[in-house]
Amino acid sequence: MIHPDPYIKLVTELGDLRQVMAIDDIRSDQGITLVKRGEFVDSSKYDRLVGHKLLRPLDFSLAVENRITAEKLMRDGKRLLHDEPELEQAIDRRFIQRDLLTPLGTVPLEPQLAFKLTVCRECCVDRYHHMMRVALIALYVASRLRWPADDRQELATAALFLDLGEMHLEPSIFTSRQPLNMAQHRQIYSHPGIAYRFLKLFPNYHPRISEAVHQHHERLDGSGYPNGLSGDSVTPAARVLGAAELLTAIRLERKNSGGRLFSTSEVLKFNTERFGKDIMVPLIEAAKRVDGAMDKVSPTGGINKTILQARMKLLNDILQGADAIDVSGDNEMARFIVQQLKRLTGMAKRCGFDLRAPAKLLNIIGNEEKALSELDALVREMIYLVQSTAREALRRWVKDGVPELEQEPLTKWLRHTDLVLYSAGFLSQ
Repeated sequence: MIHPDPYIKLVTELGDLRQVMAIDDIRSDQGITLVKRGEFVDSSKYDRLVGHKLLRPLDFSLAVENRITAEKLMRDGKRLLHDEPELEQAIDRRFIQRDLLTPLGTVPLEPQLAFKLTVCRECCVDRYHHMMRVALIALYVASRLRWPADDRQELATAALFLDLGEMHLEPSIFTSRQPLNMAQHRQIYSHPGIAYRFLKLFPNYHPRISEAVHQHHERLDGSGYPNGLSGDSVTPAARVLGAAELLTAIRLERKNSGGRLFSTSEVLKFNTERFGKDIMVPLIEAAKRVDGAMDKVSPTGGINKTILQARMKLLNDILQGADAIDVSGDNEMARFIVQQLKRLTGMAKRCGFDLRAPAKLLNIIGNEEKALSELDALVREMIYLVQSTAREALRRWVKDGVPELEQEPLTKWLRHTDLVLYSAGFLSQ
């Protein structure tokens, strides 16, 4: 059975908005001509395309009127900076035109890549804006690190194709209000590889740009995906992209309903070892500018200490549960979990917070609002990273479809940890 590629639906929907024409015959892998050269493609062609495995990607056979150009990318970046004060606040204005907008205006765009980016811009505008924000923040970091112009251009190009692999995933995964199963998580984990395989088809993008995209979820401590790389195996461009995406997600695109997170700089400090101090220093400075500016215009109400204490107790319970994991044998999953949780606990201590002594820590802090907000930000991030550790262990070492009665105790503990953190609603507070 052919599983339909969601990207086909996006492409045919684009054809309803503007002219999309086949510049070559679109054939199935069985040699069947599905759309002839010169035909227009819109929603009426969806059923004809979706039931077949295509001989080659759609992007190689289609052209769209008024497609994305480097000049339009620069204009979109400028408009985004104008429309989003927090984004502009994060970036030192001295760098904007020369070091941010100009590289966007020189991004090399092969016709097939311009087509794919046009689909994203017109049919997935939130994803397009996300990649544009990441590009601007990443370029700011690269400018502060005095990267050469060619390296900055490659970084901008990689950022703009960062999440295009997600257009090939089932859209409901990103909007679901229910816990995702492991198979769905594996789909999400696949998006860097999807983009990588597409980008490597173009010599000008491979390997430097394609590898940066492929690795943007890898981390120095080996906790990332898809390949669990660590240390120098993670390229500087991938580290910059990952760190820029972190700031973008927690500050510029926050969707929490339980109050505004205004200790962004503390979250970034906490992640220094995962991305590298060189990259995090300018980002922390950017976060402090945004935090300070927004605190003046939109003060936050007090932190709910009862909820904060409950979060800390949950973390403490999980860490205590991890203490009982047996690492004396050759169980790689057990060693990974213990190693990662020990590293996270150490990171918290170096930030001044001992999460294994929640009551004592809260007594010391008292009602100091700034310290409580910093602790709240750190605890939220710790919960996210613990949950990510559990999911990454399940992804690497546990097969899908194993009945619960046949699962090992460690697997059950990981699934329980993931579910508790999700169902408690802490990540969306």
